[in-house]
Amino acid sequence: MSRFKNIIFDLGGVLLDLDVAGCMEELEQIGLHKVREWMTGTNESGFFKDYEAGMLTTVQFREHIGQWTGCSLPDAEIDRIWNRMLKDIPAHKLDLLWKLRKDYILYLLSNTNELHWQECTGKFAYKGRQVQDYFARIFLSFQMHLVKPDTEIFRKVLKEAGLMAEETLFVDDSEVNCRAAASLGINVFHYIPGDDLAVQLQKIIE
Repeated sequence: MSRFKNIIFDLGGVLLDLDVAGCMEELEQIGLHKVREWMTGTNESGFFKDYEAGMLTTVQFREHIGQWTGCSLPDAEIDRIWNRMLKDIPAHKLDLLWKLRKDYILYLLSNTNELHWQECTGKFAYKGRQVQDYFARIFLSFQMHLVKPDTEIFRKVLKEAGLMAEETLFVDDSEVNCRAAASLGINVFHYIPGDDLAVQLQKIIE
């Protein structure tokens, strides 16, 4: 019998496939030359991090893009370029989540922002299910005003969901995020994008 009762999943890189390189290339093409300093696909910096922390509104985020690029792009074009990073959630991962719900309480904890979250919610639509059908609670950085790897975000999740760290497994593709969670006694699985999530997760939870 598994020692875990709860599994907290990251979104991008774990469930959701990403095209960070393609997004960065398009941002560079419109003049955002510092993008590779600020964007990694796991933990962002600069005003990207501020947007994920909910310190910037979407309107302010678009204004920052314009200020840094010197371009006057329509909002829809900025949104398209920014959302270029987001690909799909493979059906087999959605099937895996649904299967895991039988034995574990699932949670989502994501460093994300308003535009990305609006785009991502539809990617969970599958077999009549929606994103809220997979998870007991959804924790989003821009709503919490906290971002991984700040240990406070993990403390808040544990407290608000009423979880015990030793009964909880956290799955993330960022090693630094995993270290932060582990420092609070949470069990961690550092997932490598491209690996078979079901197979690798089974090795951890058995």
